[in-house]
Amino acid sequence: MVIKAKNLQDAEELLHSGINKVELAYDIGSDDFFRLATRWCDRGARITKGNQHFVVQIKGMSIPPNR
Repeated sequence: MVIKAKNLQDAEELLHSGINKVELAYDIGSDDFFRLATRWCDRGARITKGNQHFVVQIKGMSIPPNR
């Protein structure tokens, strides 16, 4: 299931909340795109071009064991 974000702040909040597939359903500027890509691709996200908008997808996040 893809959740749509209407701005950068909305996208950030959805990704931080654990949603693993967010569509950037707005006209994102290049500065915001690269800021988002830098932050989330370092964490394992992948950004692809959907039918109309970019989609940020995070593969399952691994939780390290408590030792």
